Amino acid sequence: MVIPPVDGQTVFGQDSDDEDDDLPSGGQRSGGDGGTGGGPKTFQRIQKTGGYRAATYGFQNFNKDKVEVSYQLSDKEFRPYNESFGYRKEGLAEIKAWRETATKSAFNLAVKQGKSQAQLDKAVAAVSKEYDERVKEYLGSHGFRMMKGNTVTVDMPGLVSKNKDLIKPLSLAFEKVATSRKYRSGDIIGAVLSFAQTAMYYKQPDPVYKDKHTGGVLPPITAVLIGWGDCDTKTGLIGSILSNWAQMKMVGVSVPGHYLMGVLLIPDKGDLFLEYQGLQYVLLEPAGPAWLPPGQVGEETTMLLNGREGYKIEPFY
Repeated sequence: MVIPPVDGQTVFGQDSDDEDDDLPSGGQRSGGDGGTGGGPKTFQRIQKTGGYRAATYGFQNFNKDKVEVSYQLSDKEFRPYNESFGYRKEGLAEIKAWRETATKSAFNLAVKQGKSQAQLDKAVAAVSKEYDERVKEYLGSHGFRMMKGNTVTVDMPGLVSKNKDLIKPLSLAFEKVATSRKYRSGDIIGAVLSFAQTAMYYKQPDPVYKDKHTGGVLPPITAVLIGWGDCDTKTGLIGSILSNWAQMKMVGVSVPGHYLMGVLLIPDKGDLFLEYQGLQYVLLEPAGPAWLPPGQVGEETTMLLNGREGYKIEPFY
């Protein structure tokens, strides 16, 4: 199978809901792309006690090994972390109000000092430039970025990078399993993938929750501590966990209405992979609940990758 290239890139064929009012709710509880599942029995224990939030997950990886990992964070640390992701109209309105005030001040100063129209235009242009920078900074600090056409979208590479150190304790939990069982890179990737697919519920976050725009994505630690997420959320989570291994190189892959990822690996026979800047990235389908190993994606995803609109790639590292 060969998928039409986009920007020179070609794909080749070879138990728990959170009840906190300050946490996002969601729509669809199960499903996602990838078929009917088939993964092993899993469990999750989500706890909030003694000022801490904790989550423990049990699942089976593609080596048929039973794996258990845990993560915890103090509520004092979690709340500002969770609140920092997502932007509000009020925040953008404040920046717009600043621009209007600054533009008016520039006009009044030009009149008072008898400046030319060209000088006024230059001053107004400087205000507009600073306005754009302030919007960019505000969105960036809340996990978003401005695209062409004034479209705001989640900054997935930035989300992965920002969460690398924060989620390191969970990466170390996987590292401990990998060391004890002598896993190689592919085994580690498979363990993290099966965790996201089967141990975490598939559920779609509300794009706007209590006037905060989330882009329909949960930040990785929030997802771990409440036990669910959708394709974007789980991709960001897997990317954040795997980024703690220096040799891991990853890309996000966006198709209409869906998001998945690729990891730099030598493809096995039958694996679906893409080539980006001369390197081969084996595709991962994080969404679940289907239990699909690296190199396999759902039928719907395959159709989307082959679709007329193609796909877009953004490197995580």
